[in-house]
Amino acid sequence: MDRIKKQSEFSRVKYNDAKMGAYYTDVGHCVSIGKFLQFPEDEEVCCLEPSIGDGKAVLAVTGKDRERRQNIKVFGVELNENTYADVSSNEEIHICLKADFLNDVVISHSSFSFLFMNPPYGAQEDGERYELAFLEKALPYLTKGAVAVVVVARYVAQQKEFLAQWSSGFVTEYVYRFREKEYEKFQQIVLIGKKKDKCEASQEEKQRLYSMVSDKEKIPVLPEDFLGKRIMIPKSRETNIGEFMTRVFHAGDAAKFLETSPLQGMAQEKTRVAPYIINNLGRPPIIPSEGQMYLLAVSGAGQGLVGNEENGDLHLQRGVSKIVTRNEYVQDEDGRMKEVVISFPKISYNLIESDGTIQALQ
Repeated sequence: MDRIKKQSEFSRVKYNDAKMGAYYTDVGHCVSIGKFLQFPEDEEVCCLEPSIGDGKAVLAVTGKDRERRQNIKVFGVELNENTYADVSSNEEIHICLKADFLNDVVISHSSFSFLFMNPPYGAQEDGERYELAFLEKALPYLTKGAVAVVVVARYVAQQKEFLAQWSSGFVTEYVYRFREKEYEKFQQIVLIGKKKDKCEASQEEKQRLYSMVSDKEKIPVLPEDFLGKRIMIPKSRETNIGEFMTRVFHAGDAAKFLETSPLQGMAQEKTRVAPYIINNLGRPPIIPSEGQMYLLAVSGAGQGLVGNEENGDLHLQRGVSKIVTRNEYVQDEDGRMKEVVISFPKISYNLIESDGTIQALQ
């Protein structure tokens, strides 16, 4: 029951946001965040975005909105149906699921080396923040050393539950607040960190982060340009992602995937009726001739009782075919006569009439 309540509440918040105007991360700030990161040029990188929205934020952070980088593959999850329809058709988004990330996804652990997340803001019925729930849910899906970029409101980041979860899972590399005009809207800050090999945090780590995020003035403003040493994003391969799916069946998505699936031909054979083509019809049956009927009877097709007692033609019939031989004299090429043995089938056909009369036909 608790799970159903959480899912229902989350769905309500998300759909309300969509109705009033979804709150997506400012693209200009995302471009600035991307300047702290160094994605490999040739190695494959799988990125997870559990609340992808229109997709513009994660594409700006990864640089895929400015240049085509096939080695960077974005995997997203979006609940809102209208938004999902748009983002799933974006060629720069590798895969997008229409699902509730907290309850309805099945994703392989230790699969993604980059996480970008600006989760929904708000509290569930049990009081737990969505931001914390999303962070807890996403953590197992990341590889060791994966880089995480999380955008949250400052008042959320300073809550002890969120601080404990972030500090246990990540080594904090950078903390910045959004530039003033954008910060005034939601008090957003960005946390950039690397996933730890072992999830644990000392009280000192938690206190150090708390002392920074609890005071707005202690958090530096996100610069438009960054000239320092960038954080290298580790490689990760799609072949290591065994599962990235939703537990909820969507007929439209199934039809879309079937279009490029080798199962398409098999499905069509089972579900489609072949068109009527007259040339495909066989020759119509014809009545056998008298000679053909005789051969059929001898071969066994007419064995046993035949005819009708009421018509007076009821009789028993049986045909037999035997190979017999006879000697004949034939003239060879030299004109001499020689004896040869000739073999041929001898057919006999026996009839027993209804009055007991027996006829033998050969």
